[in-house]
Amino acid sequence: MSSKTLPSIRRQLLTITIALMVIITLITYFMANNYSKNAAQISYDRLLASAALQIFENTHIDYHEIIVDLPSATFETLSMASNDRLVYQITQNQGEHLTGYNGLYQHILQKADTQWQRAEYDPRDNLLIQFWEGDYKGENYRFILLSDKLYEVGESFDVNILIGQTTQARDQLAYEMNLNVIQMVILTFVIAIVLILLGVNQILRPIYSINKKIRRRSPTDLRPIDMSVPKEMADLISTINHFISQLEVSLNHLKRFTGEVAHQIRTPLAGLKSQAQNAIEETDEKIRTEQLNRVLYSTDLLDSTVTQLLNQATLAHRFHSQPLITLSLPELVKSVCRDVAVSAIQRGVIITYQGDDNLMINGDSFALSQMLRNILENAIKFSPQNKEVNVSTELHSTDSGYIARLCVADQGVGVPDAQKQHVFERFYKSKGDPRAGSGLGLSIAKEVAEHHNAAIKLLDNSPSGLIFEINFPLMLTEDEH
Repeated sequence: MSSKTLPSIRRQLLTITIALMVIITLITYFMANNYSKNAAQISYDRLLASAALQIFENTHIDYHEIIVDLPSATFETLSMASNDRLVYQITQNQGEHLTGYNGLYQHILQKADTQWQRAEYDPRDNLLIQFWEGDYKGENYRFILLSDKLYEVGESFDVNILIGQTTQARDQLAYEMNLNVIQMVILTFVIAIVLILLGVNQILRPIYSINKKIRRRSPTDLRPIDMSVPKEMADLISTINHFISQLEVSLNHLKRFTGEVAHQIRTPLAGLKSQAQNAIEETDEKIRTEQLNRVLYSTDLLDSTVTQLLNQATLAHRFHSQPLITLSLPELVKSVCRDVAVSAIQRGVIITYQGDDNLMINGDSFALSQMLRNILENAIKFSPQNKEVNVSTELHSTDSGYIARLCVADQGVGVPDAQKQHVFERFYKSKGDPRAGSGLGLSIAKEVAEHHNAAIKLLDNSPSGLIFEINFPLMLTEDEH
């Protein structure tokens, strides 16, 4: 079953970065657009304020009459925006006309109502300067209203200066400023996209190099990958190299195991064939019976070997696929003892058990059952009739903490010290012992123990026999600690 293909890292990086660039560009555009409008607004508002201030400075009282002397420079400055039109009116007190467009002040005052905006700056203290923007005679105008008092001995006069200017020039200025910003943003966006493309390719180059290096290798090339990679990819290279080393060990193990299996199976098959041929040609019934018995023995041995090989293959698979779980060691031991009790009785051997009932370990119940079964069958096979095989579990204290100890003691002939180091080797058989089996049972037991981080060793029993001692790491509860 093929796994689902996810989008490429390159595409994801480009998509994310381009999306971010688009968002940043839009934000920049709106900020620049707002800034250009505000900048143009403030620039022309200051011109209007300056014009209104100059008019006010040239307004004075002469014999109880307000005299307005309009400075020409004021209107020349405002007329620099050639496409704009100007309207103005100067009034006194409650809107009495002095000069300018008659009725403009009252019309704009009613239309603006409460929408006047205070100036963001004050060119002179105590001046009331307000702005309003709206439609006047079908065009958009920006109006400024400056209000102040003129004083004469014994009385004062309110002076209102209202100036309006169309917004074409300021809109054009905002447009030009905004256009410059947009051009700069577009240029920056294009440069950023090019740099992002180059950066993404540079970042992904080590991945392409690793892929190319592995793809060019032959299936038999299991050397570690040796190449310079970024820090973030060092763990990936380390994991790949670890996997390669495990694969190499597994392949070497499989190659060696296959050779040994072929030899171990070929030998009893050759013996079976030879004995069967001799039995066919033999005329003596007694000799033929002996030959057929040897055929049966060889068949049993071959059956035992194949069974153990299948068990070992099953365990090898479980070691890599099944997690360890918390289980009771005494319960597992008692279950296996009950399973082999019948075969033990048939051989005239008694199995006894004693031990603690609360020893919890992390383990695979199937693998541990196979380990204990192999050890028990070995002990039963080498035990004399009417003897006991004693199985025990106990909590044991060591310098490094507590362990769960499992012991299987028989009263057989034992194993010489010189041979103890070979007992757990695959296909090892005691020389000259007709009861020797496939030579796989104890090697499987050792593999299971090592998979559970348990130490297995052989000890001499007294007065004779052998003790299998297996020490497991103990799982303790908080109360037990």
